[in-house]
Amino acid sequence: MVTMPLEDFIEEVKSEIIGYEELGEEKALEWEQKFLSLVNSEGRSIPQIEVKNGKKFYRLEDESEIFKIVDMYLAAVDSGEEEEYWKKWD
Repeated sequence: MVTMPLEDFIEEVKSEIIGYEELGEEKALEWEQKFLSLVNSEGRSIPQIEVKNGKKFYRLEDESEIFKIVDMYLAAVDSGEEEEYWKKWD
């Protein structure tokens, strides 16, 4: 189990998204905005996020989970199913 500050998690995911030519920086920023809107939504919680001393952290099984998240996003974008991708965060 790996726990990282939420900001670091977001930057890692964005970095991987940018690495995909099909996605690039624009999609990385779009992912960040959508993810943060989910994180900051009232009455909504993402089970992998925990708060310690007022700071948010993201729990991963291991760092390969970041690649899975990005691969799932790429597949969703390619197939036009981004809306379904975001529903999985509930």
